[in-house]
Amino acid sequence: MQTEQSSFSSRLRDATRTDHTEAETSSFISDLMQGERTGGDYVLLLAQYRPIYAALESAAARHRSNPAVAGLFDEKLDRLASIDADLPKLAEWAGLPAVPAIVPATQAYADRIEAVGNDTDPARLLAHHYLRYLGDLSGGQAIGKLVARHYGPPADAMSMWHFESIPKPKVYKDGYRDLLDAFGDAAQRDAVVEEAISGFRLNRDMFVELDGISRAAVPA
Repeated sequence: MQTEQSSFSSRLRDATRTDHTEAETSSFISDLMQGERTGGDYVLLLAQYRPIYAALESAAARHRSNPAVAGLFDEKLDRLASIDADLPKLAEWAGLPAVPAIVPATQAYADRIEAVGNDTDPARLLAHHYLRYLGDLSGGQAIGKLVARHYGPPADAMSMWHFESIPKPKVYKDGYRDLLDAFGDAAQRDAVVEEAISGFRLNRDMFVELDGISRAAVPA
């Protein structure tokens, strides 16, 4: 019988804890969540998510017929349509002339997802899937609430964080972890862990670049 401590999902969480913490406590994201940036910075962040989710959801759709990940790669999680709906409204609200461009670190992140998505083995793609969507159903819910509280964007431009088909995120996450615990052999699980660590580092690199852009936009 698999215990909480021995489960693969627990191993994955523990193995990525340090890199996860470094990413989520980087200056850009932590300041944004504390209301110390601007609404435009939130739009800048969401603009980076667009190519990341485009790559992830395209790859997940290609692997959805694979029984090893069929339950995990659930289209209920897809965020791209929501991002595409939110971005134009948010850019207008923030007074931006256009949706912000992506930074090189974002392109590197999206390229990595596309590369692992082309593997016949879905293990490494699963790492990015886990990182993004379980994050969206966990800390992402706090991001949506804090952005709304601190910056006051239009309510109809925050659909990125609303999972209409998942009314009970905790129940859904528990089911996702159960499926994760049943995934793959030892080599595949090692690949998921290795790639998830890389994914959090790619996130951190993106936040570092966004921090530089954000600070450069503030008049001295």
